[in-house]
Formats: sequence, C-alpha cells, structure tokens
Amino acid sequence: MLRNYDPGELRTKHKWKKPNAGFVSDGHMEIGKCPETMDLKLAEKLLNGGIVYPKENDIQPQRIYNVYLGVVYRAEPTQPGVSFHGFPEKEIKGRRVPPTVLFQLAKKAQADGTFQLFKTWMKDHLPQGWKIVAPKFR
Repeated sequence: MLRNYDPGELRTKHKWKKPNAGFVSDGHMEIGKCPETMDLKLAEKLLNGGIVYPKENDIQPQRIYNVYLGVVYRAEPTQPGVSFHGFPEKEIKGRRVPPTVLFQLAKKAQADGTFQLFKTWMKDHLPQGWKIVAPKFR
C-alpha cells in the first residue's frame, strides 16, 4: 500500500535549518527536528519502506518507524488511511518504541551500514530501547 507523506506546509514544528536531526525544548516537551536535507521524496521513501505498527493493522497503522543515517523516525497519521507526518523519535515516559520494532530497526541499520550511528542515537535518545537491543547486537 502506497502511503502519502504530509509535510505540514503550514507547520515548521519538525524541521530546522541544520544538517542533522535533533530536538529542541518548547518548555513543556522536546520537539523532534528533521534535518534540512529531508525532502518530500526522501520522507515518502522512508514512510513507504518503514515498519508498520501494529503489524496486524497494515491498512491504517498507528505508527510507522524507520531508520535513516542512524536516526530513528516515527510517523503518525494526519488523515488515517491517507497521509502521515514524521519526525525523529525520542523516548518519553509512557511511550517507547516496541521491542519488535527496535530489533527490525537495528537490522535495517546493520544492512545499510549505519549501525554505529544508530547505536549512538539509541544511547542518546532511546536509552531504554537500547538496553533491550544491545545484548543481541554486540
């Protein structure tokens, strides 16, 4: 199923003018920022090549995850079943990337040669997830 990426033309919340992904604080929470090199074509490629969660809900997933240059991205529906918007992922209390997804992301990072970057991102931004993944990927 081909999915559409919604760049959120009127919102610049998840984009900045830096070459790397990262986070900024708005006082209440940290907001993921995509690198300036993330264009619509790349975003749609990541969306359509991503890991659907939950897996049994492939038509209207709650989230789609992918890894690019070691950075874990999460996309959520903007219009269920129609379009998604994505951003860099970071653990917060009560919301973590499911372990089955983490293992798939680690395998993707290994396959594309960015596992060391992935490991750094995981340690910095998804530390509980890294504790789950690390024993299998040493």
